[in-house]
Amino acid sequence: MTEEKDNVVVVTGAAAGLGLAIARAFAKSGQSVALVDLDDDKVHDSAKALAKETGARTVAAGADVADNTSCQRAHDLILAELGRVSVLVNNAGIMPQQKGWIEELPPEHFDQMMGIHVTGSLHWARLVLPGMRDNGFGRIINMASANAILAVPHRLGYVTAKKAILGLTQGLALDCARAGITVNAVAPGYILTKTLKERADAGVLDEASFAERTPVGRWGQPDEIARAVTFLADPASGFITGTTLVVDGGITMRGDPGEDLDTSPFQNAKT
Repeated sequence: MTEEKDNVVVVTGAAAGLGLAIARAFAKSGQSVALVDLDDDKVHDSAKALAKETGARTVAAGADVADNTSCQRAHDLILAELGRVSVLVNNAGIMPQQKGWIEELPPEHFDQMMGIHVTGSLHWARLVLPGMRDNGFGRIINMASANAILAVPHRLGYVTAKKAILGLTQGLALDCARAGITVNAVAPGYILTKTLKERADAGVLDEASFAERTPVGRWGQPDEIARAVTFLADPASGFITGTTLVVDGGITMRGDPGEDLDTSPFQNAKT
């Protein structure tokens, strides 16, 4: 971030994981940061720890992003404590709690995915846009996923929601383009957050196989996603809007059926 401008940054889903890494990156650059999360106790603890670590002004707000009234209360608190929002990072989201054929899953499963990822992002955009328009400056970054580009089986709700984020991003970008407001998305690949590391350690997922499947041969780190977000939020990035920055170690460009890259029969082919 450009340090001359003391932006007020809102990061949703910021109590831990990617959201906290993003909030930390902004705080380290001297921005005032509002951390929003459904887990009220945890987000307050995270905000206090971040303020102590970085010296930045932080505010914690417990809110359910899928509920407009809850978001409004959180936004009112942020306005009172920090002022108008300059940067919004719509990071709040959940992984599928159930996997299976769509006809076998309860309807609320799909509704929950859309409500948190898509409607939640829209709620916050609607709240912050008037202030951004008045200021003639704003940055909105929506968190998509590699699964917005490559679908995966038995996760229709999640895949649909993340693909919808791309449409929301472009639609908002067009509506805001002449107001000094850019709207972009970041699409992470496999990122080794604390939660996923715990799942790997517990044997719920195979950490090594995910790393092998990724062309660069490893998982991404939360700080690498935070770096992409702060780049898009920078005042100097004003000619970038309506785009999706893919930060995935190459996973979405890999079209082979899963051969080991190191033992490919073509690796020693003469050209």
